[in-house]
Amino acid sequence: MLIAAAFVAVTVAGIGPAEVRGWVREAGALGPLLFVLAGGALGLALFPGQVTATAAGALFGAVAGTPIALLAALLTAAGSLLLARRIGADALLALLSPRARHRRAWVAEHGFGAVLASRLVPGVPSGIVNYLAGVAGIGMRAFLAAVALGALPKTIAYVALGGALADPLSARGAVAVGLYVTAALAGLLVARRLVAARPTTAHGARA
Repeated sequence: MLIAAAFVAVTVAGIGPAEVRGWVREAGALGPLLFVLAGGALGLALFPGQVTATAAGALFGAVAGTPIALLAALLTAAGSLLLARRIGADALLALLSPRARHRRAWVAEHGFGAVLASRLVPGVPSGIVNYLAGVAGIGMRAFLAAVALGALPKTIAYVALGGALADPLSARGAVAVGLYVTAALAGLLVARRLVAARPTTAHGARA
């Protein structure tokens, strides 16, 4: 819905996709760089990444738009993690109970799988997950690897959708839908395994 609203707003303003692509071509190599920086900054403010990815597809095409959108997502993720660590992690840790600390340690230990599942499963706000990962103490390398791997299928899907807006029933539109469904199923599988691997309490209940 947000994607549709954004493109309707642009259309109402009288700005066509061809005109915007012309501006991008005129900007040369600076265009993708500015897009990545703007997308990364907007992501820190919890701007929907799917809108950024769709815009990348509309402006740069499916081939170039995919790495551009993925770089913007990684920039957002790294910035959010560092910001959360600096502002909230230490304060939260001091307030946690022993049981909560145990849960936090488990999340940090299984950070790759947890972040991967959250990126693949539909409906999970990636911006919130980025900040929670910083508070949970997930390592930067594992976090960024999970973000890159988990975000890639949906990024390709949204970028393909952006490139196929003029003809959503085309092959590219079908590929976008197929990738999204596949990513969702993979995310549910990973999430199921993580739930099964959660630590148990002394009474045998899940922590």
